[in-house]
Amino acid sequence: MKNPKIIYVSKSELYPAFGDADEDALKIRIRKDLPQSVQKFLLAHETYHIKDWQRLAEKNKEYYWIWGEIKANSYGALKHPFGFLLCVIMSLQPYRIKLYLERFWKGE
Repeated sequence: MKNPKIIYVSKSELYPAFGDADEDALKIRIRKDLPQSVQKFLLAHETYHIKDWQRLAEKNKEYYWIWGEIKANSYGALKHPFGFLLCVIMSLQPYRIKLYLERFWKGE
């Protein structure tokens, strides 16, 4: 499995998200304005997503996004528990809750 390219970007490029992963381009983007502990958690989280997508593609299995989020959050939390907790606290803002609800209803 190939390693993804990691890019730290401005807040305006990803807002309201903190980070994202593009499995096709093998690219991870993380906001550079976030605390370093959150960035480390997000890097582990997004890297897990890419590795998970690669494993599932090799087995010709479908990706279930909710289960994928649970696994990626668990993996990142084990590697960077403080970053995970800080990310959770930072995610309690109304704009982040709105993002989660929109993603939930869209199924992504």
